[in-house]
Amino acid sequence: MKNFVKILATLIALFVLSTFVFSQTYPKVKITKKDGLTVDGKKATISDGAVSFQSGTSLQTLDLNDVMYIQAKEGNAAKWALGCGGGCLGICLIATAVNPNGDDVGTLLAGSLLWSGVFAGIGAIIGTISDDYDNVYTNTNTSYIKDRFDLNMSSTQYADYNLTLSYKF
Repeated sequence: MKNFVKILATLIALFVLSTFVFSQTYPKVKITKKDGLTVDGKKATISDGAVSFQSGTSLQTLDLNDVMYIQAKEGNAAKWALGCGGGCLGICLIATAVNPNGDDVGTLLAGSLLWSGVFAGIGAIIGTISDDYDNVYTNTNTSYIKDRFDLNMSSTQYADYNLTLSYKF
């Protein structure tokens, strides 16, 4: 029983630590250049002054000054699969350890692995469906919204201070 508790604790620790591995990767990206052209890519790396990504079979590098913004998918399918499958496996292993009916442990473990696989597949489907593009980089020098606002301060015959804020459509 002590060995089972050690194995279970190790599995839970590996599960928790493995969720952090996927947090900083961007498997799919959409890069919008200043000229309005959008490029789809994979495996993007954003460094200090450039973005490198794979487009088709070639590796491309763009200067961040030429990029308006970058949208990326986080790749939630693996996280959801790991969470659902790992959670199911943990519950099944606890149920196997308790085993109040005295069932065959081998059968319970095989069933645990089967159900964990099913729930991992369901988690992968949920992660794929729920993964949307998020803005991960916006070039503040080329922001359309910022360029469309106009703030002026002047004086008129009716007021010493006249502050106007206008938005250009």
